[in-house]
Amino acid sequence: MAPALADLPRSAISETPYYILGPGTGPAQPHLRSLAADAYASAARAGFGDLLAAHAVVLCLLRTKNLGETLDSWTISRLPGTVFMDHVDDPVVLARDLIHEAGHNLLNDALAATGSKISDTAHFHSPWKQTVRPAFGFLHACWAFPLTMLFTAHTLNSTKGDLYRFLTAYLDQQRSLLAGTAPDHARALELISDDGLRDRLAAAHHQALAL
Repeated sequence: MAPALADLPRSAISETPYYILGPGTGPAQPHLRSLAADAYASAARAGFGDLLAAHAVVLCLLRTKNLGETLDSWTISRLPGTVFMDHVDDPVVLARDLIHEAGHNLLNDALAATGSKISDTAHFHSPWKQTVRPAFGFLHACWAFPLTMLFTAHTLNSTKGDLYRFLTAYLDQQRSLLAGTAPDHARALELISDDGLRDRLAAAHHQALAL
């Protein structure tokens, strides 16, 4: 779907904007549906098809922006499998951001499924926010950003021109940011009680650091 920002309410049930389906709800325009289909296909070629099929089931495309502009995107824990995001007219960039947001949805589901309760007293420095964040947000970032790094590295060989330069710069930036999280990430993982989930988060982080 492609709702206007004015159609996204904020209310007592969610501080984050969301969207309500109704009798007048229609699909996004054909060119946006084609863009989305190409993005899902791009993610699948890089091995992320199952992630998006399970955790990015509903896509709400918001503002169209230019390559290099800040893209806002988010998920809501009360709407599992739903992603809200700005986009550029390129399926690879959309795929990257879909993977990031689907990663958040997956981790929320995994924490709930494993009964993992993360202490709200532990805090760690987030290089992405340039602030100290609770362990929950820190672990989310240290999971979602490595996924986009792995996708970007896989996709670089099939891109060129401005897109190649954009993705190369993005990967270089993320390498630098992620490297600074290594000591804290090891400590934050100790807050995850489930061995399988803890190992999965650690593996993605290590693979991205090795790029």
